[in-house]
Amino acid sequence: MRSTAWNTPITIDDPETGLHRTVRTARQAKKLLHRNWPGIHGSRFHDAELACEEVINGGAEPRKARHAFIAAAIEAHLHLS
Repeated sequence: MRSTAWNTPITIDDPETGLHRTVRTARQAKKLLHRNWPGIHGSRFHDAELACEEVINGGAEPRKARHAFIAAAIEAHLHLS
């Protein structure tokens, strides 16, 4: 099985809930997008879903999902570190 791990983890801070989550893989990102994402589901959210799925299925490098996930987090007004 091909790795979906990112070289550098991303920590997401939700200012509304106070929750902090560290995301290290496309699988974790996909899970977060589906279960714990704020109500803002714009085009970047959907791009991130597709990119994560592509990486999980072996069709793209993990960095593609990482970049798409960052864009979705910015679109949702989440804080990144």
